[in-house]
Amino acid sequence: MTYVQGGLIEAQDYNNLLGGNATSNSNTLDAVWAWGNGSRGYGQTALANVAVSGTVTATNWASLINTLNSANLHIRNTSSGLTANTAGQLIGHSGFLTTAIQRLNQDRLLFATNSAVIANQNSLTAYSAWIVGDTSTTVSRSFGANVAFESPDRARFFFNSGGRLKFNVSAVNNAGANSRSAAVVALFTNAGGIAIFGANTNGGRTGSGGTLNTNNTARGYYDATIANVTLVSVTSTTTNYTSDTATITYRTNGTQGQHNDNGAILSFWFNVTSTSGANAGSLSFDDSINITPTVTVDVSFPETVNLANTWGAVTVSRQGS
Repeated sequence: MTYVQGGLIEAQDYNNLLGGNATSNSNTLDAVWAWGNGSRGYGQTALANVAVSGTVTATNWASLINTLNSANLHIRNTSSGLTANTAGQLIGHSGFLTTAIQRLNQDRLLFATNSAVIANQNSLTAYSAWIVGDTSTTVSRSFGANVAFESPDRARFFFNSGGRLKFNVSAVNNAGANSRSAAVVALFTNAGGIAIFGANTNGGRTGSGGTLNTNNTARGYYDATIANVTLVSVTSTTTNYTSDTATITYRTNGTQGQHNDNGAILSFWFNVTSTSGANAGSLSFDDSINITPTVTVDVSFPETVNLANTWGAVTVSRQGS
C-alpha cells in the first residue's frame, strides 16, 4: 500500500520514501542524502531499508525524520518542521512528508553555509619570470592549475554539497619592464579570475577594466567538457596594445565513474596573447616583456555541521613552469 492518512505504514511504504543508495528518484530521501547519481547525492550513509516482512519502528521513523531535518538544515538552515517519534509513540501521518522530500530534491544544490575558504590551496608559488625579447612580434602564453579530487564521486559530493572554487590570476612587472609588460600585466588585472565556481554556475570574472567580451556565468562542474570552454575573454584597452587579448578557459578529464560524474580533475587556464607595438606587429623600441605571473586556486569546502565529509581532500597543482 502507499503512505496515506489512517493507513498502516508497511515496510514497502517506508522503503519507497527512502529509495536506494544510488538512486536518482526525486521522490526519495536517499537520492539527495546518500550516494545518489549525477547532481543528486551528498554521499552520506544511506538509511537502511526495512525487511519486506518487517515492522517500521519508531526508531526507523525517527531516522527518516532526523535525516530529513539534517538535509533541510544544510540547505536552508531550518528544519523540515517534522518531529521525530520516540519509542512507544504512534507514528502519525503527515501530508507534508512526501512534499518535503520532493522539495529537498528540487533544492538539493542550495546550501545555507559552507566552511571557511582555504586560500591558495597547496601554497602555489609564482611562475618563473616570463621574459620576451623586443624582437618577438606576437607571443602567446598559458598559465593554469589542475584541481583534482580523490575520485569522480568525491568530486560530485563536493559540488553537490556546496563546495566552491575560485581561480585567481595576477602578475607583476619586473625591474626594467616597459610599456608592453605593463599592457600584459593589465590583462591579468582585467581578467582577475573566476569567482564561486560551483555545480552548475560560477560568479564570473573577478577582474575589472579592459573590454569584456565574454563572461559566461552559466557554466560549472557539470557543464564542463573535455574541450576547453571559454568563461572569460577580455581585450586590452592600453594604447598601442588594443589587439592584445586574454581568456580564462576550463575543462574536465571527462566521465570516470558509473554515477554520472563529470570527471575527477578540472583544469583552469589563463591564456594571454600580446603583439609588439602599435597593434600591427611592427616592432617598437625596447618592446619586451618581463613579468612574473601567479596562478592560485581557493577552495571553499562544504559545511560539516549537518554533513559528514564525504568529498575528501582537494589537490591543486600548477600547470606549466
